Amino acid sequence: MAESYVSFKDSNGDSPSRIPEDLLQFIRRDTYSLLVKGFAGTGKTTLALTILNVLGIKNNFFYISTRISPRQLYQYYPWLKDLIGQSRPRGTGLAREHELMSSFEDARLDEPESLFERITNQLMDIKSPIIIIDSWDAIASFMDREARLNNERVLQTWRERAGAKLIFISEQPTDTTLDFLVDGIVELKQSYYNNVKIRQIFLQKLRGTRIMRSSYLYTLENSIFHSFVPYQPIKFEPHRRNPAKISELSIGDNIGSGYPVLDASLGSGFPRKGLVLLELDSHVNMTIAMIFLQRIVSNFVSSGNPVLLQPVNWMEPSSILRFFETFLPVGKKSLFKILWTGKPHKLSDNIIPPSKNENSDQLLAALVKMKQRHRGKLLLNIMCTEATQSLHRARKLRNGMKNELSRIMSHADLSIAVLTSSQDDIVKFVSELSNIHLRFMMINDTLFLQSLVPSSNLYSPIIDRQSQMSLKAVV
Repeated sequence: MAESYVSFKDSNGDSPSRIPEDLLQFIRRDTYSLLVKGFAGTGKTTLALTILNVLGIKNNFFYISTRISPRQLYQYYPWLKDLIGQSRPRGTGLAREHELMSSFEDARLDEPESLFERITNQLMDIKSPIIIIDSWDAIASFMDREARLNNERVLQTWRERAGAKLIFISEQPTDTTLDFLVDGIVELKQSYYNNVKIRQIFLQKLRGTRIMRSSYLYTLENSIFHSFVPYQPIKFEPHRRNPAKISELSIGDNIGSGYPVLDASLGSGFPRKGLVLLELDSHVNMTIAMIFLQRIVSNFVSSGNPVLLQPVNWMEPSSILRFFETFLPVGKKSLFKILWTGKPHKLSDNIIPPSKNENSDQLLAALVKMKQRHRGKLLLNIMCTEATQSLHRARKLRNGMKNELSRIMSHADLSIAVLTSSQDDIVKFVSELSNIHLRFMMINDTLFLQSLVPSSNLYSPIIDRQSQMSLKAVV
């Protein structure tokens, strides 16, 4: 699996803060000055605080805030208490609170002269290797141009002598006064893609560090900066896996997807007896769909419910079986069936061989048989490209695709149709019949999942070393 694609999880299963690799190399240097630009609301403060987190800075820093109080910072970024509190004495009451906030300076009412003096004093203090000024605009606006340029040069000189790290935050991206002085410049921007907000970081200058990629999309979920790496196809192969966590499958009239963040936007999950269209954008490999589906397949089988999968013909059923088997309990693997309509392969109890009947008839017959065998259980039916193409052809030969899908849906408790965007005519037809329309799409060479019906924000697929997917909200 290509590490450049995934954003690996830590030992606790939580997705770590991710800074673009080029920027990460830059901020790990012993000394530098970094300018973080961006209009209000783009996440400049979040990036600065996340840098503290990534570098593991817990006590030897100085954060000057000219906009909000330290108390508000702890309110908006609750994880700061855990990060900084690990290295502070275990006091109680006001003493401990004062100790926690001692590295944060409330400079909202300070005069520029006294504030500048305080910064230079900190630069001469070897206990403060990193100083964050949030924001420099508020200080510089009280100086004339000559005084500002002189003070900025003084700060750079003292920063270099002290071997410190100095981060300026600016809400005026068009102001280039500091550009030639600082070692690094990053700019944060936000825009809209199909009415969904997306955020993008631009690496404009990182002196001494080669910029391999100049921009990344990112999220501010949970008040932490997390950028996403470009998409690269991964191999479809089984891996050793930890025992899967079984999620609640049936919630009233809904069936859980296994992704809590997605279920919340869908209204507790997929509708029972419903049809879900899973569309793959151009250049998105079918492997991504299989990895996405494994969680719901695992939940069905682990809960004692059967699953029928009709895959694309170019994926060998034995490979599909090996991939999904690693997620399934040993005693329940027989509940997972693959309906194979291609050329005969080595058969197993999990593979239903091809017949002379039309694919749609074979699919319907298999569903009827499985439903009769597992009475009182929920039946999941997954149809990939060839199965849906067969139904599309049946539209002209019999009563139409709508009637065929209705018959299939009447026997399955949940049906999922996986299609590629190149099948535009079929996608359009199935989307009119489906209850939910999900799409894996590419934005700026980065993979995202979005629910088109009902409408939702974007989600970034995070795949760990065991080929297990989780979804991270893009906010």
